[in-house]
Amino acid sequence: MMIMHDIHCLRRANALLKQAQSHSAMADLVRAAVVRNEQWRAQQCINLVAAESPTSPSVRALLSSEVGTRASGGNIGRDNRFFSGMKNIDELESLCVELLKMTLRVEHADHRLMGGMAAVMAAYTALARPEDNVMTVPVIRGGDTSNRTNGPPGVRGLKVWDIPFVHKTADIDLTRLSEVAQALKPAVIGLGMTLTLFPLPLADIKGIVSPWDGKVYFDAAHQLGLISAGLFQDPLAEGADLMTGSSGKTFSGPQGGVIAWNDAALTAPLHDAIFPTLTGSHQINRVAALAVAATEMLAFGQVYMKQVVSNAQVLALELDRRGVTAFYREQGYTRTHQIVIDSKPFASGREAVQCLEAANIIANEMPLPWDTDPYRETGIRLGTVEATRLGMKEPEMAWIAEQIAKVLLHKEDPMAVANGVIDFMKNHRTVYYCHENGLPR
Repeated sequence: MMIMHDIHCLRRANALLKQAQSHSAMADLVRAAVVRNEQWRAQQCINLVAAESPTSPSVRALLSSEVGTRASGGNIGRDNRFFSGMKNIDELESLCVELLKMTLRVEHADHRLMGGMAAVMAAYTALARPEDNVMTVPVIRGGDTSNRTNGPPGVRGLKVWDIPFVHKTADIDLTRLSEVAQALKPAVIGLGMTLTLFPLPLADIKGIVSPWDGKVYFDAAHQLGLISAGLFQDPLAEGADLMTGSSGKTFSGPQGGVIAWNDAALTAPLHDAIFPTLTGSHQINRVAALAVAATEMLAFGQVYMKQVVSNAQVLALELDRRGVTAFYREQGYTRTHQIVIDSKPFASGREAVQCLEAANIIANEMPLPWDTDPYRETGIRLGTVEATRLGMKEPEMAWIAEQIAKVLLHKEDPMAVANGVIDFMKNHRTVYYCHENGLPR
């Protein structure tokens, strides 16, 4: 089935534009959509999407700064640029690189990729050649399409094979992985996961591929903030050769991509992949915002991420107590910002998520390891980054669990639940763990 934009959405937009009386009125339509989204999502919803985080006032202000209008092609330094007038931008970008190195405790970092997906593409471009074998996590086991055949590895012409897992679990089968890897000799083991609850056996995986100089690539799209705070495994210290991440998830900065590595031998291929292959100008306003977000992680990251994980664990426990199945109880539910719950008694995760949305509780469906169809998910993924940054702690997690149970188990009217959520959110509109507002009380 071909996946495209919803033609009905496009037709509605076209009709609105045709009804507009002027070009200025067309601009008003855009502004109105932005305002409506902020009023609803930011002020009236409990946002539990694991891929999102609110940014601080400073970060948001920098995203609209004048520097974002400037071309920035090339590497840092006058002799490496294609444009003049870059002395302040050279300083700004240098500050960002050094802050990322400090925050992630690495020898090398790059800030120029404008999305996590672009960072993944840079990784596979630098680490493998077309026709090479690579092994990645299948979607049904929590893997992300960014590391699959329909993502950058496929675009690069790589042969993508599944990392084997223990049957109907989220645990990598190291014995089987060793057997398959010995036969395939993959150039890269790519560990990119959209459902990430626990650390991975990186040292064991590195030991498997080291005999033929295979590389271990850790896509920390979701875990970057946790890693920077020292509250999750340190991939580069445990055996990974390269790490990428998204700067707009747990790292809580502007949306973009980050790359980090320690091996100097990777510097040239990575820089070649980043420029001129995958970037030209790279949105210096975003770079400035990323640099400030890095200072926020240095100042507040440890206490912030500790609360994020605690909130996730408590949310799972409180849901479990109310009869909403939260998986992986025996393992403490999670070691990250994510938890995964059962969508039953609904027919699918999507149906359950739509009902939660009607109650102003925003989440997303997720396949579970025992699902037979990765595109008919029976799980729901919840994340606690946004709730935490808005000052919520363990008591609020219990309240949120109660509202979810009302919708999923007791089939209460979602609109009635939404009214309670709107009142609740009136007290949770300040962004904390930042220089302006410090820590919540």
